[in-house]
Amino acid sequence: MRESSRRGRRIAIGATAVGLALITIAVLTFVDLQRKHATPVLQVTTVRLQTMKRVIFSSGQVRPVQRQLIQASQLTSPVERMDVSVGQHVKQGQVLLHLNDTSQQQAISDAKAAVSAAQAEYNQAEAGYNSAPTLLKQMWLPQVDAAQAAMTQAQQQLRSAQAALAATMIEASLTGTVIVASPAGVDASGNASPIVEVVGPQKQIVLELSEVDATHVKSGMPVSITSDAFPNETFHGTVAMVAPFAETDQNGTGQVEVDVHPTGSFAVPLGYQVNCKIASTTHKGVPTVPYGALVQQEATTRSTW
Repeated sequence: MRESSRRGRRIAIGATAVGLALITIAVLTFVDLQRKHATPVLQVTTVRLQTMKRVIFSSGQVRPVQRQLIQASQLTSPVERMDVSVGQHVKQGQVLLHLNDTSQQQAISDAKAAVSAAQAEYNQAEAGYNSAPTLLKQMWLPQVDAAQAAMTQAQQQLRSAQAALAATMIEASLTGTVIVASPAGVDASGNASPIVEVVGPQKQIVLELSEVDATHVKSGMPVSITSDAFPNETFHGTVAMVAPFAETDQNGTGQVEVDVHPTGSFAVPLGYQVNCKIASTTHKGVPTVPYGALVQQEATTRSTW
């Protein structure tokens, strides 16, 4: 009897558990059906016509528009004397440095001696021609012509020697400021550098744009310029040049150089990094809706458009 009673209780508990499970499945199925067939909640917004701009963002470096670089490889002899220093303002034609001119001075001395010797020979031939009887003058003509040719050649050598001497005085090709003056051609870290670098007063910003962005940029487009060094200022400029070709960078991506000329006051020094926004395209009367209206939320029960 006791065993039958226990068996009856187990059957009752099992039936109760099965019943609860069936009820739970039924409730979950009902809730799921309710969600699937629920009416979405829609949020209404207004479509507006606005002016839209395509803006291209890029960082670039401030560089001079004009610069003169004098490299050690361009010099015909060692530097004898520097005539300028870093920060000095120079004018076009001003001497920047002198090279050692020992060999050039010797060449001028030799050329002058050659001219004197050729002149003497020419004078002698000409005197012989002038003193010769009329019937014999014809005999002196070849000697006179040869002496004259030798004198012309000697004079040409003298002019070349004088030009070589003048080349030992390196002059400024533009009016500007000296930013490098290194007779040894190395900087403070021991790296190769120009002997002298002079930059003009005008500045430009050089950008590197992708091929895709560069196709949307044209000369004359407005540019907004900011700098981390001047956090409270916004400068303005215009696109001055878009390179007609692309160069491949280290990642194999084509990059196009774009030059921007600042307008008005531009206090950012040379070499600084700046951020540029180029308004490349403007479209008027474009139908627009808020960004939130394009994002779907709670896809099963609620949609926002």
